[in-house]
Amino acid sequence: MDDALPEIVLFGERLRAAGLPAGPSRMIDFCSAATLLGPEDLYWAGRQTLVSRAEQLAVYDRVFAEFFGAEEQDRCHEDAVELALQRLPDAAEHEGASEDAGTGVASVEEVLRRKDFSELTDEEILRVAGLLGDLDLQMPQRRTRRWRSARHGAPDVRRTVADALRTAGEPLAQRQRVRRLRPRRLILLLDVSHSMAEYSRALLMLAHAGVQRHRRTEVFCFGTRLTRLTRQLERSGPEQALAEAAECVLDWDGGTRIGASLKTFLDLYGHSGLARGAVVFICSDGLEQGDPAQVAAQMRRLSLLAHRIVWLNPLSGDEGYEPLARGMRAALPYVDVFSSGHNLASMEELDTLLRRFAAA
Repeated sequence: MDDALPEIVLFGERLRAAGLPAGPSRMIDFCSAATLLGPEDLYWAGRQTLVSRAEQLAVYDRVFAEFFGAEEQDRCHEDAVELALQRLPDAAEHEGASEDAGTGVASVEEVLRRKDFSELTDEEILRVAGLLGDLDLQMPQRRTRRWRSARHGAPDVRRTVADALRTAGEPLAQRQRVRRLRPRRLILLLDVSHSMAEYSRALLMLAHAGVQRHRRTEVFCFGTRLTRLTRQLERSGPEQALAEAAECVLDWDGGTRIGASLKTFLDLYGHSGLARGAVVFICSDGLEQGDPAQVAAQMRRLSLLAHRIVWLNPLSGDEGYEPLARGMRAALPYVDVFSSGHNLASMEELDTLLRRFAAA
C-alpha cells in the first residue's frame, strides 16, 4: 500500500513507452477525473483524459489491461490507485475554488494555471514546467522568397512554358504559384534582475519550452548586461538547462539596465538579421536604473526591425497597476501588445494573441 503513488507514475511511464503523450499535465487530469468518478470508473477516467485520437484507443486498452489486469475491478490495483488518489492535494480547498459549484472541486492543474508565479513552491514550479512544455505557441508566418505550386496565385510562366514544350508548344494549362510560408523567429528577452527574482525561474521555463518546441527561437537574459542563453536551454531537461543558464548569467538578481541591454542586443544581433521580422517578447517590470531616454531610443530601433513587440510585465496582473516606472513609460509607445505573464493562464492566452498576427 505504501507503493501506491509509484503505481500511478509507472502507469504513465508505460503509456509513454507505448507512444501515448501521457505527460505530467495529462496525468494530473487523469488523477483528478479518477477522484471525481471513483476507482470503479478508473478505465473511463483514463480514456477521457489520456486518449485524444481514435488510433490511440487500442494502445490505451492494451496498456491498461496489461497494467491493471483484464478485469477493471482487480482489487489489488484498485486499492493502490485509491490510496494514491487520496494522497493528491485536494483542489477544492484552494481559495479560488467556487463555493457555489455543484461539487466544489477544481482540478490541480486549474489551480496551478491561476496561481501567481511568485507564490509557487519548488514542487509546483516543477509541475508548471511540465505544463509549459505542453504549451505550443503558434508563431505567425511570413512569406519567403521561395515559391511553390498552387491552384490559385500568380502566373508561373517558367513552368507553364515547360509544360507547353511537351505539347508541341501549346499551353494547355496555365500553372500558378504562391510564396512559401515559414514561422517567424521568436526572440525572448528576459529580465533576471533583483526586482524580477520571483518570476525569473518560471520565465526561463517558458523560454526552455519555446526552444524545445520551435527551432527558430532565441533567448537572452539581461540585468546589467546581456547574456545569450539559447544553447544552454536546448538541453532536454528543464532543471539541467536552468542550472547551466544560472551559471552563465553573471548579473542574476542584480540591477536593471534595460536600455543598455537592448543596445547591446541590437548592435550585436539585431541589425545582423536576428531581430528582422521577428516576434520579440520582453519580460520585465520596467524598473530601469539607467537613462529612460536610452530605453525609448533603443525601443524605437527595435520597433523598426521587429514584426511585433510583446511586453510581459508581471506587475500588471494586479488590478490597480499603472505603468509609473520610468523605463516602462519610455517603452510603451513602441510596444504592440502589453500583457502580464504572471501565471500559466496568462501564458496560455498568448497563443490566442499570436494567432491574431497576420502573415506579412
